[in-house]
Amino acid sequence: MIFSMIRSLPKPQGGDPRMIAPRRIGRRLFIAGLLSSTAGILGPVRGKATPTNPDALHFLPRSQGAGTGATWADAAGFRRASAIAAQAEHAQSCLFGVAEPDLPHLWTGQQMLWGQAGTETDPLCLAFGARDGDGAVHQPQTYTDPPLFEMTGHDIRPGERPNLGGAPFLVFGSDSAHLRISGPVFDRSGGDGFFKIDAGDMVQNLSFSDIHARRAGRVIETERGTCIEGLVVERCTALGLIRGFARFFDLSEAAFCDLDLDADFLDGGGGAVCQIISVTRGHDLGFRNIRLAKAVNTLAAEERGSSYIQGDGIVLEEDTRDVRIADCHAEDMGDGGFDLKSDGVHMTNCTATRCKLGIRIWSHNAGNLIENCTLTEPVSRPFNEGSCLWVAGNLTARDCTLHSTGDMSPIRFGGGTDRDRDATLKIEGGVITHTEGVSLATGTPGEIELVNVRINDTETSGRFYWNGRRLRRRRW
Repeated sequence: MIFSMIRSLPKPQGGDPRMIAPRRIGRRLFIAGLLSSTAGILGPVRGKATPTNPDALHFLPRSQGAGTGATWADAAGFRRASAIAAQAEHAQSCLFGVAEPDLPHLWTGQQMLWGQAGTETDPLCLAFGARDGDGAVHQPQTYTDPPLFEMTGHDIRPGERPNLGGAPFLVFGSDSAHLRISGPVFDRSGGDGFFKIDAGDMVQNLSFSDIHARRAGRVIETERGTCIEGLVVERCTALGLIRGFARFFDLSEAAFCDLDLDADFLDGGGGAVCQIISVTRGHDLGFRNIRLAKAVNTLAAEERGSSYIQGDGIVLEEDTRDVRIADCHAEDMGDGGFDLKSDGVHMTNCTATRCKLGIRIWSHNAGNLIENCTLTEPVSRPFNEGSCLWVAGNLTARDCTLHSTGDMSPIRFGGGTDRDRDATLKIEGGVITHTEGVSLATGTPGEIELVNVRINDTETSGRFYWNGRRLRRRRW
């Protein structure tokens, strides 16, 4: 279990373990096949990448011998990797290694530009790890393992603003489709990511797995204008994320699974807020078994002209739709554990602990639903009150637990993009606890329907309206 060095997360219960619900069956079958083929590419033991054919290409930071890439003795240099892969007729595995005596490999400036594609049935595999003597690479399992790469000149000192400069290690350019990328473990990267996807158009079928990062500006970044269809991100860990783990401007039919992503309170300041996973536009997005932690931006917040403290777990903007989130857990966020503007959200078995706002729902989609979620211990910030659940649109909460403390209300209504419509919240079953004398709701006007909800040990049903000052019962 990749979380064994950190904490154990609950195992998913039932359902599709990848939370993929794409509209096109062809894409679904491809992604499912991509996931199920892991054993064939990486071998029976996680952590060792073994090529499935004798034509695997071998790359080292600097070329060796004849530089053809046929073996480690004749390995090609990283900078020639894409060109050599384009010339190879049969190779479907590219191994990027560093000899163990040379770990970590120090780097600065862009090292690779990739522009070679696999096929939908035979994706091209790029595996990063420590070189071994058998023509393979060993890949670590968490960020606690020794790094393969270390970006120079980006030490982070206590109380200082982190350095977000520097080019990505690897840029995926045009024709970078049908790829499986695994590894590496690395120390430090800039805000443009360790991996950057800059295709300028559509990219299909990418998989990132077994990446482990420490003190990273970002791990995966995309350039505006790049649209990705068919993405899997799985089995990754990170400690110390300044801007976040991954950002996508246009992403559809994607699955994020088995991730432990801890920002570790690294604070880039008011102009460099942390959103651990961010998607601006897209559809059919699935998230399962993810831990998101400790993204809080307090340093120089006034630079934005606001006292608003930011730092979020999963952020999905209003041009996203059809989202499934299961067994995900956010803790210690400056703003929202899950900030979801998506049109159509279904969350199950998720938790948010010590976040200013545990879950934020913005859209008026009648199907928005959270089930068996636990939202506890919200944290207020100066001039910004905390709450377990923030609603600006429509939401049904079924069999959930909301536990607020101090003078914070468990429910807060807010103004969404459609300010002419009040928020509506239906709560079916579950438990709500809050301090006696504190209102059940606060914020802008909104309507609450309660169906057999236990509030401070009293079962309650009925319809209520919060007018911005008082909560009043409505007649049916």
